[in-house]
Amino acid sequence: MSRGPKVVLAAIVVLAVGAGAAGVVRSSDGAHAEGSKLTKPGAQTATVTRKDLAETQDVSGTLGYGATTDVTIGSGHGTVTGLAPVGTVVDRGSKLGEVDGLPVVLFFGDRPMWRNLDDKATTGPDIEELEANLIALGYGTNATLGPNETWSQATTEAVKRWQAALGRPQTGSVAMGDVVFQPGAVRIAEHSTGAGGGGGLKVTGTARVVSVSLAAKYQTLVKAGQPVRVELPDESTTPGTISSVGTVATAAQQGQDPTVAVVVTLNDQHAGAGLDQAPVTVHITTNEAKAVLAVPVGALLALAEGGYAVEKVTSLGTTSLVGVQAGTFADGWVQVT
Repeated sequence: MSRGPKVVLAAIVVLAVGAGAAGVVRSSDGAHAEGSKLTKPGAQTATVTRKDLAETQDVSGTLGYGATTDVTIGSGHGTVTGLAPVGTVVDRGSKLGEVDGLPVVLFFGDRPMWRNLDDKATTGPDIEELEANLIALGYGTNATLGPNETWSQATTEAVKRWQAALGRPQTGSVAMGDVVFQPGAVRIAEHSTGAGGGGGLKVTGTARVVSVSLAAKYQTLVKAGQPVRVELPDESTTPGTISSVGTVATAAQQGQDPTVAVVVTLNDQHAGAGLDQAPVTVHITTNEAKAVLAVPVGALLALAEGGYAVEKVTSLGTTSLVGVQAGTFADGWVQVT
């Protein structure tokens, strides 16, 4: 006698892994049926489980530090006498290189330096940007500098204190090429030219990220802030978060889909330590079912008339098919209702 679908909600699934064997659901009353389908060689049991299931789309990516930006030391003035080594992380106030034996340092800001700054400079946001860095480095205060767009005597004194700490002549003015403005700390990725040359550097951000060229047709599956899993070359996985999704599709080679750029930031910045660059796989969740009843895929029986069923055995030893609807498939399991 069939008890209906409720029996399936707390059952043991018998998986048939031998040739020609069938998947069977055994009733939760604990009885051991002796039907031929249960006694076939190779049958294994697995409990029907309430669990989370997630379907994923796997895409290839490259672990590294993201896109590079070109930086020039000295702005063409003087001779480049040194460059920070490749791999160096340069923070605010630290040295990117040297020109004529004097340090060229990194300041934070979005506006590149385009003029000399001194007490003759007209008001402008570049003065405020300079003062903000002097305050952050401890050479001035908000009370004395603002910061604001106007050069003052306090600005001159703060610049002199900064120059003294660097071992530069204490002129009280900042010439083009004395500092380089970037939005944040950088990592030296490459020397475009060496010392004595043009002072060219390629820099990246400091966060370890995965760059993905995602087929444009999958763009709707991802969004900034979405969690993902990143599989490293040693087959371990580490969590990541999508930090940006491109909106411009790039033409691909003939026969391939156009792509958009997706950047994933590793939650654990120490994951994959020792690898400056490496191929990885990003597992993107495309469909998720929370706390659903699931059985191993091998327990599903395809019906001749279409659809699926599982076979249950009652305490009396009789068997019957219970129709089920298959939902999310993931990792060898399937949601059943």
